[in-house]
Amino acid sequence: MLPALLYVGDVPVESTYHGSALLHRLLAGYPTGKLTILETGPTSRAARRLANAEYASYPIGQPRWLNTRFHPQAVVWYSQRGTRIAPKVAASLNGTQYDAILTVVHGFGWLAAARMAEKRKVPLHLIVHDDWPRAANVPQTFRGWLDKRFARVFSQAQSRMCVSPSMQRDYQNRYGARAEVIYPSRAAGLPQFSDSPERVARNDHQFTIAFAGTINSSGYTRALIALHDALTKVGGRLLIFGPLTREQAARTGLDLPNITVGGLLNWPELMRRLRDEVDALFVPMSFDESERSNMEMAFPSKLADCTAVGLPLLIYGPGYCSAVRWAKENAGVAEVVEAQDGLGGVVQRLASDAERRLTFGKRALEVGEKYFAHEAVQAVFNRAIVS
Repeated sequence: MLPALLYVGDVPVESTYHGSALLHRLLAGYPTGKLTILETGPTSRAARRLANAEYASYPIGQPRWLNTRFHPQAVVWYSQRGTRIAPKVAASLNGTQYDAILTVVHGFGWLAAARMAEKRKVPLHLIVHDDWPRAANVPQTFRGWLDKRFARVFSQAQSRMCVSPSMQRDYQNRYGARAEVIYPSRAAGLPQFSDSPERVARNDHQFTIAFAGTINSSGYTRALIALHDALTKVGGRLLIFGPLTREQAARTGLDLPNITVGGLLNWPELMRRLRDEVDALFVPMSFDESERSNMEMAFPSKLADCTAVGLPLLIYGPGYCSAVRWAKENAGVAEVVEAQDGLGGVVQRLASDAERRLTFGKRALEVGEKYFAHEAVQAVFNRAIVS
């Protein structure tokens, strides 16, 4: 029933993190011979690619301009170019046949994807994991153009998949088109645990909290420094897993005595390290007012994996952010800190109370299975694609 599908987008399809991991997991079971991946942004690494897809690349934006102080102006130029260049993007496929197009609204490839679907008269399927019309770093005078373009593409799409209920509601009200909620998915075939790791029940070791993900704004950096300060008071330590390098940690003030940079690991290895070495997981969101819209509507993809380990969650963010609202809707799933100066007491409780850690860890396993089980999320995606 699944159509021959072409993915066109700036988010690379590879087994890493964030949107890339979401796509990789959703498409891993797609029928071989019916899936083509055309990456219009950073190119995925061959070792992290899907085995069931043909890959191609046609970059629209150029890093030499996007990584300078002229970034906002470059985003304007490449956004407008994204629509104009669609015929060349289509021609680069050399006659590849497809019955539908999938894209992620991020960067510039989604604009080309929409025009390609329009010209080819095939269904367009959207995944939205950031509030791109407001999250994009562009001059304020250009934001109206970007929002109007997004509204047109959102209306054009055959299916629309948003990563949180708040995004779904806001977009349906704002743009007048129905959308589905698609939460981040766990990878298929991962080990399933019925309880927390044995170390969580003990207080005979250095209390350790881990953060697993990317640090993509100053708000996240400040959150990690605040956690470091709270851990220092209880003699604890912080492990950071993800693409952060030691050099980047030094530049951002995260090269501190009780912080260890663990690097980017594949999920099975990361799961093993977390269960062997960690007592709780940190899920921060930004308090910066400039990021409020995205914090309200984006959903932290790390929750899919963090809830699979059996460790207690510590969610840190303003009351309006999606992660805090999700935790409140699922009582007992996490320790929640809504005040920027509120980490100290919560960290102290977690460090001293093993029973509390076990209770939160077990509840995270239960709720995570309900929201992020691979089969449930995959069913949402498959229904959308065949709609």
